[in-house]
Amino acid sequence: MVELTLIFVLFSTLLIGILDFGQSLFYQQGVVERVRVAARYGSIHDPTDTTAITNVLLYNQSQTPTDGRSAYFRLSASMVNVSTAGAGTDNYRLVVKLSGYSFPMITPLLSSSYSGPPITVSQPLGQYF
Repeated sequence: MVELTLIFVLFSTLLIGILDFGQSLFYQQGVVERVRVAARYGSIHDPTDTTAITNVLLYNQSQTPTDGRSAYFRLSASMVNVSTAGAGTDNYRLVVKLSGYSFPMITPLLSSSYSGPPITVSQPLGQYF
């Protein structure tokens, strides 16, 4: 009976660890994709419209929704930094940075949430007229 208990504890720990890893990978990839979409939107539309780019990252639309829905992955506008560098040169680029986000963990021995690393996407724009 002792052997069964030890194997069960080991198996359940491994299973929860696999679930945690899969969930954190899903969240990380989802957040990275949101930042990429926002950078693409900004490069196609007006790269100086930081509010619209932030809204695309948070809500997948250029305007803040009026129906009160929450942002993807519990993100907020304070976590997003949109800037442009090198205006009027061939090195003109749009930079979208997301930092300070976190996502929940299942494993009770770890912290209740994991803070992800900052994500920066730089989109070259060339010379903007």
